[in-house]
Amino acid sequence: MKRILAAVFAAFGLAVFAHTVHAGFPDRDLTILVHASPGGGFDAIARALGRSMKPMLPKGVAVIVKNVVGAGGITGTVAMYRAKPDGYTIGHIYADGMLGTQMIRSNVGYDIDKFTWLAVVSAQEAEGLLVRRQSPYRTIEDLQKAKRVTWGVEGIGVARWIHAFLAANELNIPFDVVAGYGGTGETLPGLIRGDFDVFTQPIDHPSTLPYIRSGEIRPIVNLGETRAKNAPDTPTAIELGYENLIVKVFRAMVGPPGLPADRAQKLESLLLKAMTSKPYKDFVAQSGIPLVEASGKKAASDMKVFVELYTKYRQAMLDALKGK
Repeated sequence: MKRILAAVFAAFGLAVFAHTVHAGFPDRDLTILVHASPGGGFDAIARALGRSMKPMLPKGVAVIVKNVVGAGGITGTVAMYRAKPDGYTIGHIYADGMLGTQMIRSNVGYDIDKFTWLAVVSAQEAEGLLVRRQSPYRTIEDLQKAKRVTWGVEGIGVARWIHAFLAANELNIPFDVVAGYGGTGETLPGLIRGDFDVFTQPIDHPSTLPYIRSGEIRPIVNLGETRAKNAPDTPTAIELGYENLIVKVFRAMVGPPGLPADRAQKLESLLLKAMTSKPYKDFVAQSGIPLVEASGKKAASDMKVFVELYTKYRQAMLDALKGK
C-alpha cells in the first residue's frame, strides 16, 4: 500500500510540475526559422512579428529570427520540420510553394500535412510577372512572341520554379530558367542587372515595392482576382482572358509536427495579438503588405485549396522535369 501511495503522489507531483512548466511557457527565447535569405519578404515579416511579440513575452525572453537558406526553401523547411516540438522553435513558411516542391520531388525530408498550423500572417498574395525598366517586354503579347524568355528562380523544381511553370504554361510563353539564387533578396537585384528577363513575385510586397516605386521594375500582369493595390494600372490575367490563371503566395506560421495543443494555442494567440499591435500595423502601413490575421485552423483550411490546385498540375510538372 505504501508503494502504491508513493507512486500516486509521485505521479501527482509530476502532473503539478508539468502544469507549472506550461504555465511559464515561454520562459526562454523563441526562435522563428525563415527559409529565405535576409532582406526578402519572409525575413521582413518574421522580424516585424518578432518585434511585435517581444512586449507580450515575459521579461528577458526574446524572439530570435534565424535564416536557414538553401535548396529553394527545402533546407529551412526541413529544419522547421525536425525542430523539437516544444514550442520554442517555429517557422515562417512558403506553404503552397513547399507543397508544390513536395509533390514533384521525392524524399524532401518533410511532410507539409504534418506541420502544426499556427496562423496566416498575410493575405494570400497574388504573384505578378515583373521585368526590369529597360526590358523590351511590355505586355503578355510581347512575351508570347519572344523566341525564348529567361525566368529567374532559385532552383529547378523549387517553389519559385513551380509558380513560373504554372504562369508560363497557362500564358503560352516559351521560357528557360536561370537558377542559383538564394532568395528574393538576391533574385530581385539579378532582375535589375539583367541576369534574366522575368521574375515571378507579388507586386504588393515589401521586398518588391521599393523597386516598383523607383521605376527599376515594371509589373506586366497580376495573377490574382483583382488588380494589385500598388499597381492599379496593371491588368490581371483574368481580365486578359486567362480565367483559370490565379497564382498566389500563401504565407503561414507553423510549428513542427507533434507540437502540444496547449502550446500551439499559446503561440497562435501571441501571433494574432502581435498582428493587431501598433508596431506591426505600422510595419504594414510602411511596407504595403496586405494584412490578414487568421488562425491556425484557417491556415489548415486554406492549405486544402492549394492541394487541389497543385494536384491538377502535378503530372505536367513531373513530365517537364523528366524532359529537361
